[in-house]
Amino acid sequence: MKALTYRYKLKARSKHLDKRISPELVLAEISGAFANNVDGIVKYKKFQYSLEVSVLPKYFGILREKRGVNNFVYDPATVKANEKYNKLLRNKIADFESDIETAATHFKNQEPTADEVKNYLLFISGREKRKPVETFAVINFLNNHITHLENLIGSNRKDEVKDTTINSYRNLVPIIKRYQEAKNIKLTFEKLNEELYREIWEVVNDIRTGKVKIESYKQNAKKSFATNTLKAYQTYFIQLCKIVKKQGISIPLDLTDTNLINATEKNKSDKTEAFLKEDDLLKIIDYVPTTEYLELAKKYILIASQTGMRLQSMQEAKDRNIQICNENENTFYFIHTVQAKTNTECYTPLFSTALKIIQKNGNAFPDFSNIALANLNINIRKVLKSVEIENSHFFSTHNLRSSFVSNLSLLRLSEKVISSVTHPGKKNTSSSLHIYDRRDMLDKAKMFVEEVNWINKIKSSKLYRFD
Repeated sequence: MKALTYRYKLKARSKHLDKRISPELVLAEISGAFANNVDGIVKYKKFQYSLEVSVLPKYFGILREKRGVNNFVYDPATVKANEKYNKLLRNKIADFESDIETAATHFKNQEPTADEVKNYLLFISGREKRKPVETFAVINFLNNHITHLENLIGSNRKDEVKDTTINSYRNLVPIIKRYQEAKNIKLTFEKLNEELYREIWEVVNDIRTGKVKIESYKQNAKKSFATNTLKAYQTYFIQLCKIVKKQGISIPLDLTDTNLINATEKNKSDKTEAFLKEDDLLKIIDYVPTTEYLELAKKYILIASQTGMRLQSMQEAKDRNIQICNENENTFYFIHTVQAKTNTECYTPLFSTALKIIQKNGNAFPDFSNIALANLNINIRKVLKSVEIENSHFFSTHNLRSSFVSNLSLLRLSEKVISSVTHPGKKNTSSSLHIYDRRDMLDKAKMFVEEVNWINKIKSSKLYRFD
């Protein structure tokens, strides 16, 4: 048999390059190795083989002209440079090339037809054994949906979501897998009634607390999931079911029933109530980090405690420059922040401590985008423990946002003024003025600064000041 040759190409969604801004299916075009005898004449033909993964054309290759037509041509360097978006593609390519080598060995000294080679590839990849019902397995659909959302990153499409949203779906994967292992079943949407739905959460809770043992979960027994944690899992699980139902898949579950999702529980505990007081923050200012990760955690603690920004907003602000307002006697610096959780934005005034950190960083916001939340929280606790902050093991990024609100409340700053920075009003998406009014944002920032300056004349703060 002649050597198997192949090239990767995209299944174009449009003939116009400027319209190819959505993920496209990756195909392998295989040729040159198999004969097709037609009326005694041997012709070599080719066939296409799906890699079952879609990517954005700009992450797949480079533009090149061929026969007067511009197209995206596969380029390994481009794929590698955009590895963040191409992890699944690279895995699929590796699997395919391994299968091609296996096929070449299998058909050695033979003259197979194109169909024989294609069928063999389907066989060794396990794809010929698939049954349509598996399309509706919860874990299969969940993984495919996660891949779809990952491929949308950077596409600027309306349905593109943040990586944190994708993480909420990723968190469901071990939940479903543990339930299936415990019950020794494959969970499918067709059988998902209310009784089965509620059993899922009971079983995964029993696994967590040690009442139910499974091979893949060897951790020590923990407390049951908090009500709000289960609510988060349930919210995205029901959202997944709604997406499935839109595709015509039958689910015997009333997705309009609000009782399927836990009600929010406003619980107070040492962990939720913990915040850093001004004296605590002064200790952290004097703290000398021993590693670059602890240095990053120190910066995060101080900036978050002085701006009230969430982690996602801090990451989104990477390299954003600070601006100055000197329209009146209350001159101050501020940064344009995006509240991704509420889809809003505002101008956040910078207190002196946060301002100094940003100025030392070339007047640009520090980069917190390359550290995982879990590692960041660990380093935050290490810093707090080093300066002997009480209950340091309770703290996470959210407590730093609470520190901002709590310290300003202690200074008697009004809730309305604080919320203008932490919870700005949502944009009116039904209005033709869909772009947030920058003048309104600046007015709110001025109001915030004026009230802080007025309060500092009465009750001076050590850190929450602009001089």
